[in-house]
Amino acid sequence: MASSILTSALPQTEAGRQAAKDLIASSDEEYENQAIRLGLDLRYELGGRGRARGRLVELRKMLFLNRWESKLFDTRRWVSDLEDAYAAVWRKWVRGDESDVWL
Repeated sequence: MASSILTSALPQTEAGRQAAKDLIASSDEEYENQAIRLGLDLRYELGGRGRARGRLVELRKMLFLNRWESKLFDTRRWVSDLEDAYAAVWRKWVRGDESDVWL
């Protein structure tokens, strides 16, 4: 589920696809190795007031700068989909259909 959320938050570009490769792991061991690699690559600047360099900083900046263009923050679409689901549930209830509604 986390990989789905992350993929929705990343830009749909080559940089976003590479970021997904850097962040999404398929095993506990791969997750640990990626976390170690990103952590070791992180370098704080002396006297930089908390500024840092490294791939992790680049990934965080990408997520921050692209947040309003991502599917994850598309509130208008989300509300519209939710309203459509409510209408579908109501129509099924009126017909006496108690099956699930898939969004």
